[in-house]
Amino acid sequence: MTRSAERGRRKNEDGEGCCASTLDTLMHPCCCGGVGTQAALLLALLRPSLTAAAHGTDPSAPPPAGRMAAVMYRSVRHYRVAVSPTRPACCPYTPSCSTYAVQALHRHGALRGARLILGRLLRCRPGAARRRGFRDPVPPGRG
Repeated sequence: MTRSAERGRRKNEDGEGCCASTLDTLMHPCCCGGVGTQAALLLALLRPSLTAAAHGTDPSAPPPAGRMAAVMYRSVRHYRVAVSPTRPACCPYTPSCSTYAVQALHRHGALRGARLILGRLLRCRPGAARRRGFRDPVPPGRG
């Protein structure tokens, strides 16, 4: 590797912490879009018994009205109660990605909420958060 390439690689790693790019975000275990997070959400969707109402409602937002949005909400709620406490906090945004997810599902329902959540997970890395001032609230709902 050339010296300039090595300096550029080090600059990216120093400037953005553990997640230097989107690909790193998808592969690194501590980041919000990490493989572990995605696997936990998939497991929660596939095993409804894990997402039972035993966790209660989330203080960030009440359960949404639609059936599919409610299933997604319970999945995120399971992640927040069972998976997230076992991992180090590393989301660079305020509110965190899981809080963003429950609020988006409550305000916008399953379809638009899922699109908003996916976009948030794809931009959940320190460089993108810095450009947005580390704040990324859920857009207001219609009506």
